[in-house]
Amino acid sequence: MLHLTLFTLLVVISAPAFAQGRLAWETTDHAFGSVAEGEDPTFTFAFVNEGDASVRLTEVRASCGCTTPSFTMGDIAPGMRGEVTVVYSSTGRPGPFTKEVFVRAAGAEPSDQTLFIRGEVIPAIVEQGVTQGNVRFDSDDYDAMTVAREAPVSHTFRMQNAGERPIRIREARTFRDGVEVTYPSRPVFPGEVVEITVAAPAAGAAGVLDLAVTLDTDDELQPAKSLRVRGRVE
Repeated sequence: MLHLTLFTLLVVISAPAFAQGRLAWETTDHAFGSVAEGEDPTFTFAFVNEGDASVRLTEVRASCGCTTPSFTMGDIAPGMRGEVTVVYSSTGRPGPFTKEVFVRAAGAEPSDQTLFIRGEVIPAIVEQGVTQGNVRFDSDDYDAMTVAREAPVSHTFRMQNAGERPIRIREARTFRDGVEVTYPSRPVFPGEVVEITVAAPAAGAAGVLDLAVTLDTDDELQPAKSLRVRGRVE
């Protein structure tokens, strides 16, 4: 009985450890910094299998549709390198962002890893907009084309504070009855993008459509800002 016990113990001691892969990532968190809106910044997360068994990436999933991952397919043997490439779509997404990519590797311990990308999208209006003092608009003159007499008219302008101090819109003045202007009641901070909507319940009488708006601000460089929605009423 003693001999059998010793034999069993020797078998357990001499049995090889269970082979396992292990992913050693170069980094799991990447900061892009500032990105111009419209660019698709890309980063490749690289790893080496430092275990003693092959692994396979079975699931690579982003936290939202604005982030697209691709990855190394097939078995990754010990000592071999693998990659997860992440592309972020910045179009229409101004402001700071933090996105996650979940990775699952069969045969690895641990099997799960979360990758992060970060940055800030600088709105396109910074480069392409219309400047009025310390403010930039995506446009300050919108052509509504042809509008039916009873049809409502509305357009939303995007405005960015391009200065170094907060700017507040104190008042919006219109030159036609029934026109409403919606804007933030709080200060607009440097770099921030806000929306200003000019709307009328109906285009009005046939002829020229002209919804002119003056924004009274505390911008020291140019206090008065002008916006216009134009068109033709059938």
